[in-house]
Amino acid sequence: MYHSIRNAHQLYVKIPQRNLSVRNSICSLHYSTLWKNHSYFQDSKELIGEDEIIISWTSKVSSLVRRNKPKEAIGLFKTMLVNEHRPNYVTVLSIIRAVGQMGSERMRQEIHGLVIKMGFEAEMTVVTALLGVYSTGDMEIARKLFDRMPNKDVVLWSSMVSACAKNGWYIEAFEFFREMQLYGIEPNHVTTVSILPACADLSALQLGKQIHGFSIKKLFYSHTNVQNSLVDMYGKCSNFESLVRVFDRIQSKDLISWRSMIRGCIENECPEKALHIFSEMRYCFFELDENIIQEAIGASIQADELNFGLGFHCLILKSGYLAFVSIATALLQMYAKFGEVGSASNLFNQLFMKDFIAYSAMISAYAQSGYPSNAFDTFKQMRSANKKPNEITFVSLLQASSTMAAQEIGESIHAHVTKAGYSSNTFLTSALIDLYCKFGRIRQGNELFNETPTKDLVCWSSMINGYGLNGCGKEALETFSNMLDCGIKPNDVVFISVLSACSHSGFRYEGWSWFYAMEDRFGINPKLAHYACMVDLLSRRGNIEEALEFVKKMPIEPDERIWGAILAGCRKARGSFEIAEIAARRLIDLDPENTSYYVFLSNLYAEEGKWEDAERLRVLVQKKGLKKEIGYSMIDSSL
Repeated sequence: MYHSIRNAHQLYVKIPQRNLSVRNSICSLHYSTLWKNHSYFQDSKELIGEDEIIISWTSKVSSLVRRNKPKEAIGLFKTMLVNEHRPNYVTVLSIIRAVGQMGSERMRQEIHGLVIKMGFEAEMTVVTALLGVYSTGDMEIARKLFDRMPNKDVVLWSSMVSACAKNGWYIEAFEFFREMQLYGIEPNHVTTVSILPACADLSALQLGKQIHGFSIKKLFYSHTNVQNSLVDMYGKCSNFESLVRVFDRIQSKDLISWRSMIRGCIENECPEKALHIFSEMRYCFFELDENIIQEAIGASIQADELNFGLGFHCLILKSGYLAFVSIATALLQMYAKFGEVGSASNLFNQLFMKDFIAYSAMISAYAQSGYPSNAFDTFKQMRSANKKPNEITFVSLLQASSTMAAQEIGESIHAHVTKAGYSSNTFLTSALIDLYCKFGRIRQGNELFNETPTKDLVCWSSMINGYGLNGCGKEALETFSNMLDCGIKPNDVVFISVLSACSHSGFRYEGWSWFYAMEDRFGINPKLAHYACMVDLLSRRGNIEEALEFVKKMPIEPDERIWGAILAGCRKARGSFEIAEIAARRLIDLDPENTSYYVFLSNLYAEEGKWEDAERLRVLVQKKGLKKEIGYSMIDSSL
């Protein structure tokens, strides 16, 4: 009989996917032999009766776990123990899974102790299950469990590879993948799916390609989950051509295939392709899920396609997915990105259940769209609803404080940040530096900057920009130099701060040096904002003709910022009538509803004695029904 058990277990180990019926079969064989050796089971009927009771308890426990009711499953398991029914290891496997769903460290330790007490610590499947539970919170113990198993099967090796990849132990994941083969264990398609995320997260394209070749050689490539993982890997490694090729060759696409492809398109800045894939998926009659809808909304935002976004809103309403707070929040963020704050507000007010993410999204929408008072009103609602704000909420509130020039409110938000324990958050520190520098309190901004132990690119950029706003060009350039000495590579946003600081401080030589260094030294192509800084640099010093020549040679079409800088320079320089007229007319072409440009040009004509041109502009403004905007204060007295 012992040999039968051994043979059955060997066959069981070779099965790649072990379902409950197989586990029950091997378990029943094991326990029917085990209990025969106990003297108190004298009657075979008693033995069979106890076995049936155990199977019944196990079935009920497993059913609760499958229905995602871990608390009830654990409660039933405790009742089983109280009634002195000894669980088999299938029961224990189900309870380990329930403990994993609960995520409790204490319960994890308790079930581990029970496994040892019942003598199941040598069972491969039990150890594999325990490893999976520990991998979500304590990789060191997971590693010890793995190392203590003398004979490891492919399932255990694959679990260890997967655990390492999920916890960011990428090098260890590759080492285990290689080591298992040295021990003569052939990786299967599950192992392949486990190792590919490590290649993706490391952007290790060459390693990913090797795993791809390995899967073809070992005939795993036809598995849809392997192909899905390859799509994800190529997407994160920015190899869009291979991404499309793998996706097109998937014979049996599932929802994960489509979602991975859409996400890959977004990650590679091909939102139009992502929207096309979504439409293709709909033609194939695939049912939507929460995740894929959020990906599609993200694609419409990236593609700057409001009409597509409106179509998504209709589809979501029709499909009944608006009840999902995450989807409603994604739609809210979409409307905010497109400047449709009214639509975002209406959607927010329609939400029956609002979580802190929904509140934060609405506060951010108001803050970014120039409605700071609404942002603070929503924050008050959030606190009344007992929803705890997070870092993103506070960043938006600080932005709103800055827009309103409300120092007291900004200081109050700073106090909330400290009380909530977010003082070490670099994004919030950067927002606070930006806030104090915009209030002209450069000393407080500098103190926050110096107190930050680990400064990221955003933090450096905020301090450089703060110095520039306050005319401290020398300090801005010194801070930028220190940032480079720390090995932090600048991006295009940092260069806007640097060039702006040079412009405000009149550092012509330094400004042009860093402008040319952008592309030559750092490989960053100048954008309109950078060109605007250089035009401003020239215009502020009265070099209007040189500024106009620079604009004419620009490789991109100038926008309002460019012509606005020239116009501002003309106001200071005086005597550049022709250039001022060109700039004003270009601004009118770009923004025909802005009355200030008409007023400026009319005054310019009047100063030059060109009364007919001035009158013609006045009549044009009247015909268009344009009215000069009335000034108003940004300070809300009610706050």
